[in-house]
Amino acid sequence: MKKILFGATCILLAAGCYTPLNNSGVATTKPWLEISAKRTDFDGKQYDSCYRFDLHFFPQEAAGRLDLVESCISACCWRTEKPSVTLDFNKNFKKDLASYGKAYYYTPGQLTLSVSHSNLVNTTRVSTNPKGIISNKGRVKLKYKLVEDPARLAQLARDEAQARVRKETKERLEREEQQAAARQADRKNKIEEAKTILQRTQGDAIDHYFYSINKTYTKQDWTFWLGDRQLTVTPTKDENIYTVTCKAFVKLGEFPQYLRQNTVPCGVWKVNLRQATASPANKLARQIVALQ
Repeated sequence: MKKILFGATCILLAAGCYTPLNNSGVATTKPWLEISAKRTDFDGKQYDSCYRFDLHFFPQEAAGRLDLVESCISACCWRTEKPSVTLDFNKNFKKDLASYGKAYYYTPGQLTLSVSHSNLVNTTRVSTNPKGIISNKGRVKLKYKLVEDPARLAQLARDEAQARVRKETKERLEREEQQAAARQADRKNKIEEAKTILQRTQGDAIDHYFYSINKTYTKQDWTFWLGDRQLTVTPTKDENIYTVTCKAFVKLGEFPQYLRQNTVPCGVWKVNLRQATASPANKLARQIVALQ
């Protein structure tokens, strides 16, 4: 009987060497093994627990190869559903090497953690394979080397260069289009400005010219109907000087019911945008100015 009590005492003492109780009231054999919840039967004995590994990695990039939820690192897993977990650090090695032309290869490539529970000492234990990879503080230290595929790296460099050329070409074309659009808008504005200057400075003279034409036809008992006026603007070598050709659409005839359509010129004018002036540029324009 004393031997039995002594054995039980040794077991309990051994249990005392484990980490303190988790929030669920369960001791673990490693500080980095956490028990977030447990399930017990009618007798209060545990038959399941939700465990989590509080691990951190060196190098840190190794964690990028893992599903931290499925690996029971960022979320707890029920022991009955997942009694062991294998961390595969080289799972995407070939894929990364093919995609990026370089990738880290870790040793050991896999780490298996198995979780079990003893109701006798109310302790959940974890074993690792291979052993000695995880420190008591949960630091997983791996050996690693950078593996490179020269052909793939060369291809990526060519692709990057081509993409840069395409981007620069696109940006250049966009700039040229914007500059062309700006020039077109500037020309359009200057054309409208030239028309406005002509109308403002010589509009009365041109109106008087058509009035005199109408007066002449009226004396002959003809009908003269003045329609819209058309101004055609032509640029010159000087970006601030434009030539404006004026003509008007008219209807003319001896009898109102038999009028014919015609056009009547109203001069060619030189418009100076800088000086905001319009001066005659042909004989008719000079005659129009002289009529005033």
